[in-house]
Amino acid sequence: MAVARRIVPGDYDSWYAEWMAEGRREAEHAEAEAARGRQRNAGEAWLRAQECFRSAYFFVRRDPHGTELLQAWRASREAFRAALPGLPVAVEAVRIPWQDIHLEGYVLHARAGAPTVLMTCGYDSPPEEFYSLGGYEAALRGFNVVAFSGPGQAEMLYERGIPFRPDFEAVVGPVIDFVERTAGLDASRIAIVGRSFGGYLAPRAASREPRIGALAADPAQTDMTAAIARRFPPEWLKLYERDDPSLNDKIWAAFPGSRGQEYWLSRIRAHGLTTPLDYLQELRRWTVDVESIACPAFVSCGEGDFAEVSSDAFFARLPNPDKRFVRYRDADGSGGHCEGMGPTRCYADLFGWLGELWP
Repeated sequence: MAVARRIVPGDYDSWYAEWMAEGRREAEHAEAEAARGRQRNAGEAWLRAQECFRSAYFFVRRDPHGTELLQAWRASREAFRAALPGLPVAVEAVRIPWQDIHLEGYVLHARAGAPTVLMTCGYDSPPEEFYSLGGYEAALRGFNVVAFSGPGQAEMLYERGIPFRPDFEAVVGPVIDFVERTAGLDASRIAIVGRSFGGYLAPRAASREPRIGALAADPAQTDMTAAIARRFPPEWLKLYERDDPSLNDKIWAAFPGSRGQEYWLSRIRAHGLTTPLDYLQELRRWTVDVESIACPAFVSCGEGDFAEVSSDAFFARLPNPDKRFVRYRDADGSGGHCEGMGPTRCYADLFGWLGELWP
């Protein structure tokens, strides 16, 4: 809130500048604490710096290779890695072989031989973010965690220009291969957690990858076109159904200026595309065969989540009777997208359920 008071309303340049400045102040504080030998204090300051730098680039993602984005993104990654020696959980930066390159990620080592929780990113979240968005909570409860980025996410998009792909099982398979080769990680008990856009990616992987032993999705998403189209007026839907390029003009007229471009282009370009219609046509390939998900599942959503369309139907279609559904309410302080204002109840429920599944 202190940073928000310094930001000029509606001014994206001001947003970027103030968050970057706050991140630099926290980084200076972290360096000073480390020089005094206060590693825990330094680690916490580096985490604050990491989040400030991440917040800075959030509204410049319409150009995934822009100078401002890369500066803030790299500063965020460097701050998180600087925090590692001062964190209360052992965290290791890793490179996971994938095709002829590698995925970047982190292993949170809680206990040798404990079940392994895979955490994938969403549309706009880097793997560093997952330390404080469930990774730490999982490790506290005895689970080892592997957080990783895939195509369309973090360095895969920003530094390598590799866009999203719908067959996420092709990404998760090599991650599980990595788990099988890594000492201390249990490959016989693997859960995958998908939040936000990960609510599509994780179920898609679970529907095709038999080595996944448990799934969590918040909110569960099985048809990405439906999530977008439900907000369209009837005229737009008709243009979309005809693949009419004039839909692009309708969308840009309704979403003018930098704000509209940021919303659409941050998504369009993450898929390697150029227009809203290209993007909507691409999403037709993004579907999940729910009936093919054989493992136990924990499905949740926050009340009023803008991305929530089909969690109830998804849950009903799951064939394994070992499943649980929870809807978190505004009245309890846990509503909204991924329970953003109060996620700790979700973490407790999810990892409590997983602990009962694998005691």
